[in-house]
Amino acid sequence: MFRGKRKRFSLFNHWFLCLVVLFLTGLANSSRPFIQSEQILVLVGGTVIDGNGGAPLPDAVVVIKGKKIAAVGRRSNTKYPKTAKIIDVTGKYILPALIDMHVHYHDWMGELFLAHGVTTVKDLGNVVEWISAVSADVEQGRMRGPRIFFVGNGLDAPPPARETHVSVDSPEMARHAVRLLYSRGASAIKVREKATFELVKAIAEEAHKLGIPVTGHIRRIDAREAALAGIDGLEHASGMVQALANRPKEAEPSQDPLQSFISDIKAFAQIEPAKADELVKLLVSRKVALVPSMAGWWRMATDRRDDFAREDAEYAKNPSLVYVPDDVRKIWATSAIYNVKNAEDLAEIKLGFKKLQHLLITHYKAGGKVLAASDTFNFVPGLSLQRELILLVDAGFSPMQAITIGTRDNAQVLRRGKELGTIEPAKWADIVVLNANPLDNIHNISQVSIVIKDGQVVDTSYHADYSIPTPKPKIVRPVWLEKELQRVEKEKTTSH
Repeated sequence: MFRGKRKRFSLFNHWFLCLVVLFLTGLANSSRPFIQSEQILVLVGGTVIDGNGGAPLPDAVVVIKGKKIAAVGRRSNTKYPKTAKIIDVTGKYILPALIDMHVHYHDWMGELFLAHGVTTVKDLGNVVEWISAVSADVEQGRMRGPRIFFVGNGLDAPPPARETHVSVDSPEMARHAVRLLYSRGASAIKVREKATFELVKAIAEEAHKLGIPVTGHIRRIDAREAALAGIDGLEHASGMVQALANRPKEAEPSQDPLQSFISDIKAFAQIEPAKADELVKLLVSRKVALVPSMAGWWRMATDRRDDFAREDAEYAKNPSLVYVPDDVRKIWATSAIYNVKNAEDLAEIKLGFKKLQHLLITHYKAGGKVLAASDTFNFVPGLSLQRELILLVDAGFSPMQAITIGTRDNAQVLRRGKELGTIEPAKWADIVVLNANPLDNIHNISQVSIVIKDGQVVDTSYHADYSIPTPKPKIVRPVWLEKELQRVEKEKTTSH
């Protein structure tokens, strides 16, 4: 009897083990189609300009598997599966997608960035609670738009000048603010015009401990002081005129914002080249990047002003862009804000622009970083960065250098150089295909044929019903960061 039971038990075990094996085999087999179904997309026949600055690769193949680039090479010796989705790009040019290092993101901008080949942006002017949510919406596929890195609230000495700024009145509070912004996903910190040397130094030290850079639109300290405090980037090349042209470090409270802006850019005309060379050496040694944002800040000084105005007016008439706010489309329609009526002011601005151009080339040739950024706000998103590359070439950079700046160099300063910015295996598959050669004429950067983001071909058309799941809210103070800083200060007081 005992033996019979044991025999039946052994038979049960045998069948149970067989079922387990069959189940596991089924799992293994079921996993194969999933792996094989990972999309393989192949661009065939185009010329690769890989973003590293080397010679273009003609008649090339770019193999994309899932979200990443799997292979890059000549068509004659690069293999890919017959089952792959093939896109013939013969006669076209394959570049890394563009990166804009200074935008002020709004909820209507996403399609416009993508349509112009910009798949990554760095936002420098929003409350952290909103921009972190929008960044997550993009990453999790809930909205169409560029990948968003962000600084969150700008940090400044009190009182805050804008609704997105938060004031910090001590180095200790500044360090708390950095940690709080980082906890919400900030990939960099931005300091503002009233920040003192002590505040910038504390912010830079804390940010660097966390592995993120600090950039600034500065005024109270000049570029030399900011470099010594540890800053990593100078937005709009701010602080340079304070160091080189005796520009006042305090804004005149009586000036309206437009006149103050004109005064600031006119001051570049007073830069002394000999002093500039000395300052550049310091900035390069401290690895401080210059972010000129010429497409926004210097448009009125360029010979392209009227051409840009005509182009903007066409966007203003596009019926598919009805979701763009009326006040923005009115600016596009007239471009009136770029017309400086005072002839003496305009002449001085144009001289200042020439000196800025020389400064950028000097900095770059000395080994410093110059970044491509458009300060997109009232401008056509994406188009503004294409214009920035054109203006870099106008300043004396080669088309290849401008492309490298707008792709690889921007990615490196974002500290995403291992994932973005060039076309090579293991990089994220963010690619733009152009109909014409941008090395022959940088204006061809606008001849966008195909945009690929995360390995997927992007719809680059405009949709009148475009919207995002997390619309931009009206800002009510105190904002999240202010509340958290107040809580920290209260806890500190209570503990004492």
